[in-house]
Amino acid sequence: MKITQSIIIPVVALLVATPQLVKADGAQLYADNCAACHKADGSGLPGSYPALMGQPVLAGDADTVIKIILIGPAKVLPADRPKYTGQMPPITGLSDFKIAALVTYIRATFGKGASAVDEDEVTKVKASLAQ
Repeated sequence: MKITQSIIIPVVALLVATPQLVKADGAQLYADNCAACHKADGSGLPGSYPALMGQPVLAGDADTVIKIILIGPAKVLPADRPKYTGQMPPITGLSDFKIAALVTYIRATFGKGASAVDEDEVTKVKASLAQ
């Protein structure tokens, strides 16, 4: 069977476009799950919900951000952190792929361009939390 150029080009285009698709998915996941409290621009709501823009934790260890998403900040961040009237619940019902896309978007957008997170890393963090 001969593979033609008409098949190769769409497959290559899909592989090249994948990072943009993940980022777009992460942006929609952020809009659906986070923006109501943290605002679309990451500015938060003073006294109620923290700003995300420029938070060092977002640019730091990706596993910490994954844990915040999975179990909530109260169980992950230090007890002496600033307190807010709003409480972030764990985000449930998302696949590991979608959590990775969400964390990647948050870190890239509000964490000074921090590195991407993949599905395997989310799976690993979930397994460590189950122990």
